Amino acid sequence: MTLMNRSPYVSLLFKALTFIPRRRPADAAVFLSTHSFSAASGAPQSNLMADYLVSSCGFDPDEAAKASKLLGRIESRHQPDYVLGFFKSYGFDNAQMKRVLSVNPRCLLLDVEKTLAPKFGALQDLGFSCSDITHLVSSNSAVISHQLQNVLSKIQFWQGILGSKDLLMKLCKRNRWFLGYSIEKKIQPNIEILRDFGITDQKLSMILRHRPLLIAQKPETLKALISRVEGLGVARTSGMFVQTLSVLHSISEKNFKAHLEFFKGFGWSEDDFLAAFRKTPVILSFSLKCLQRKMEFLVNETGCAPSYLAPRPGILSMSLEKRLIPRYRILMDLKSRGVHIVNLQMSTYMSYPEKKFLEKFVIRYKEFPELIELYNVAPKNRTAL
Repeated sequence: MTLMNRSPYVSLLFKALTFIPRRRPADAAVFLSTHSFSAASGAPQSNLMADYLVSSCGFDPDEAAKASKLLGRIESRHQPDYVLGFFKSYGFDNAQMKRVLSVNPRCLLLDVEKTLAPKFGALQDLGFSCSDITHLVSSNSAVISHQLQNVLSKIQFWQGILGSKDLLMKLCKRNRWFLGYSIEKKIQPNIEILRDFGITDQKLSMILRHRPLLIAQKPETLKALISRVEGLGVARTSGMFVQTLSVLHSISEKNFKAHLEFFKGFGWSEDDFLAAFRKTPVILSFSLKCLQRKMEFLVNETGCAPSYLAPRPGILSMSLEKRLIPRYRILMDLKSRGVHIVNLQMSTYMSYPEKKFLEKFVIRYKEFPELIELYNVAPKNRTAL
C-alpha cells in the first residue's frame, strides 16, 4: 500500500484531528487533582503510599518517597490494590508494573471500571492480545494517560500507515513516547514537508517504517535538518538523502565537528571527510573510540593508507571483529601458505557477501581445514561491534 492510497486511514486521521475530547470526571480527578478517591481528613498519609510502593510495587525507598507525593492522602490500600489486581489480570509482571508506575504513579488512582477496563477492552477489540497490551502499555505511557479515543485513533492511524500491528509494537518498544506524538501538529505536517521536498512515497514508506522519529520532531526542526543536509552537498534525489537525514538527526553539530577533526588527525582534508560522509553517512554513527580502533587496525596492522580509506569509507562501516579482522586473517594465512592471490584489493574482499567470501577463500581450500576454525575465532581481548 502506498501512502498516496491512504483511504480509509485518511478519514480516520481527520476524525482524530477534529476530535475535541471532553474530560470526564474520573479522568479529571486522576490527572488534575491530587486524589481520585476518599481522602483522609487528618494528616497526609504519604508514608502509607511510600510503604505501599516499596512493598507492593518494587520501588526503592527514595523512589517511593518521591512518587508518593503525587498520590495525595488516602485512607486505605483498597483502591491501589484493585488497580494492581486489574493490571496483573492482563499478565503484567512486577517489572512492567513498576515501569508503568514510575512514569505515572497516579495510575494507582485510576477508576478501573470507567477508565482502565474500557481502554484495555478497546485494545483487545483492535486485535491486541493480553501480552501485546502489557508490552504496549509498559513501553508507552500515552496509552494510559491519554484519552481513549485519542489513543485508539493514533494506534489505528499507525497500523494503517505501517501495515501491521507487529511493526507498531516494535516501534513502541523502541520509543516509549511514540504514541504521544501529535498526528496533527507533527506527523502529518512533516509528511507533507517531505513530499514538498520531493521525497517519493516509496522513501516516505521507508522512513515511516524504519526511521519514524524523523517525522516526530517539530516541523521547523525538520525543515532546518533538510537544509543542513543539502548544505553538505547531498541532493534530494540522492539515494543517501534519507539516510543522511537520519544520521544528522541523531548527532549534534559538535559531534559532527569532532568526527571531522578525528579524520583530519589521520591526514584527511575537510573535502575528504565530506566526500566520505556523503558516500557513507553512517560512519558518523560510530563513536570516536570505535573508529579509532578500526583506523589503528587498518593503518597499523594491515598497512592500509588513510588516503586509500577516504574514498572507500564503506570499509569503516564494517564490524572490526566480525568482518575486518577475520577476513584479513584468512588472506594473510593463505599468503603465508604460498597461495597466490592476484591483485585483490581490501575494499573488494571485505565487501563480498559472507557466502561468497567463504566459498572463495575458505571452503575451496579443503587441504587447509583449519581455515574454518581460524575464521570463526574472534579476538578474545576485543568486544564485538
